[in-house]
This record gives sequence, C-alpha cells and structure tokens, in this order.
Amino acid sequence: MYVTDSEQRRNKIFEYIVESYVTTASPVGSEFIAQKLRSSLSPATIRNIMVDLERAGFLHQPHTSAGRVPTERGMRYYVDSVMQARQLLPEQVRDLQARVLPQKAEDVDVFLARAAQILADATQEAAFVVAPTVRSGSVRQIELVPIGARRVLCVLVADDEVFASHVVEIEEPITRDETIALVRFFNTELVGLPFNDLLTSLERRLLAQTDSFYHVVKRSFEILEHALSTEPEERLYIEGTSHVLAQPEFRKQPELAERLLQAIEAEDAWLEQLRADLESGRSLVRIGSESGIPGFEPCSYLTVPLIVGGSVAGGIGILGPVRMDYPRMRSFVEAMALCVREAVGRMETS
Repeated sequence: MYVTDSEQRRNKIFEYIVESYVTTASPVGSEFIAQKLRSSLSPATIRNIMVDLERAGFLHQPHTSAGRVPTERGMRYYVDSVMQARQLLPEQVRDLQARVLPQKAEDVDVFLARAAQILADATQEAAFVVAPTVRSGSVRQIELVPIGARRVLCVLVADDEVFASHVVEIEEPITRDETIALVRFFNTELVGLPFNDLLTSLERRLLAQTDSFYHVVKRSFEILEHALSTEPEERLYIEGTSHVLAQPEFRKQPELAERLLQAIEAEDAWLEQLRADLESGRSLVRIGSESGIPGFEPCSYLTVPLIVGGSVAGGIGILGPVRMDYPRMRSFVEAMALCVREAVGRMETS
C-alpha cells in the first residue's frame, strides 16, 4: 500500500511517542520529539501532528500542559501498522536454546513450567504456556493404585506422553483382585481410544453387556468418570507475574494489581480466550480491553501457537502492561516457541 510523505512523517512521530512511553511510562511532549527529529520539523508542525493523532484517537493528553500518551486504539495502530519486526541476535537465540533444551529426561509439566520461567526472566514480563492435557490425546496406559479401601490413584497416560493423576473416591470398597482386573481391562480394551470418547464408549458397552463382565465395565465407568471430570482441556503455566505488578501502572494503582491477580487466578475466562486465539494458528496480540476479560484492561498479551505434527498443540506467550515493548516481546516469544517445539520433538523421539 502506498504511504504518503505526510503519513510517513506522522507514523515516525507516533513511533517515537510510543517508544518513549514504553521506556518512561510518562507523557511525551513535542520538545522531546523535536530533539529526536533533530529540527527536521518545526515545533509547531510537530504539535499540529500530535493534535491530529489525538483527534484520531491514537493519543490522549492526561491533563492540560502535559505531554501525550498512546491510547489503547493507538497501541493497536502501532502494532498493526507502525512497529518494525525485530529478531533476536544469534547469540540470544543460542542462549535460549541452551537454557531451554533439557539435558536429561524431564517430566513434560516440569519442562513447560521451566520454559515459562526462562521466558519471564528474559523479558521481565509474565510468561505463560498453554499445554494440552490427556483429554486431547488417546489412551496409551491407565493404572490404578489403591490408597485405601474406597480411594484409588488413577494415572492416565496419553499417546503423546502427557499424563495426569487423580485420587478417586469410590462408594464400594475395591479389592486387590478387582484392581488387577480393572487395569487389565483398561490396557487391553481401551488403548487407542480418545480420552474424550472413553465415557461414551463405556456407556455403550454397559447397554450391551449382560454377563459378569458388566461389573468390570460399570466399575471402570465410575472411576474414569470421576478422574476425567476434574481434568481440564488445557493446562496453563504462568510465571513472572511479579514482573508485571512491579510496573508503574500497578504500583501507583494497587486496585488494578488486585483485579489483575484475581483474573489470572480465575483462569477459566482467559483459557477460553487463549484457546480461540491459538486455534487461528498464527501470532496474535490482544491489547487492553480487546481480551474481554475483566481485570485485564491495563494489560496486553501476545501468543504464538506451538505447532507439532502440523497441528496446534498449545501455545506460548507474554503478558505485560499495554505499554510493553511489542517488537522485543514478539521476537522473544517466537524464538522461545521454536525452542519449545524442538525440545518437545526430542522428548517424543527419546
């Protein structure tokens, strides 16, 4: 698309305003812009352009005689039309790879939480990983471990090596022989079935079963129904929330910090939005109120899907103030997504 000289000039001024605001969290005045442009434009011209940007809804003047700050709409315009793509230096990528790639066998949950922590430390923002649970896979193995007369530990293992364990309370006592029979049934009759279809499959078998095997199927249904009822579709790992709360926006307004923490801890609404974002299969940025999540208004987040085997298998991202350094954050998240994908690939082949 052709951009006129006046549009280029306006965009450059707006870019300087955003970059300064990202760094200082303070309103930006025309004098600062004049210094950046080294007198290539008169102060009066710069002020007129800033007024035009304000009229367009891209800038806001907090109070009379103050400089201006970007609005949410302005930050969206910056992300979509102004900011320049940025890549990490080769040595930064190598550093991430060295820190992320596991040197020994590592549980997937531990690895993903560690990846989120590394990204949070590198960016000084909150970092998160969305990972599928066993519900998104098929049965590889199911084990039962009695831990009482009416309590069993049910371990679910998916074909992608994701696993979950749940303590299940049962009404009727379970014997050692019955436990062995159930495990044998799980691992001969249910292997290969999608976890999300297990209960429906067992219900059909209950309707058709008339002999003594009926008790095994019924008992299996009861235990797996309890175990799967508490297993979410995705799991969210988030690290570095303290980095966000240390930003001036939240130090000056503690009530914003409290609302954000409540929204993060509630998790369900954010996970639902993240699920929709990641299904697009591309990097996305949600700025302020665009997420539609109460409490997230002072923040933005960006996500990059994790593509494994040609399909979306979760995602990775950054949560920070609307004032975050979007080009830098995107470069880190995209590099980390590649590192995580490589690590997961190694885990699957090891």
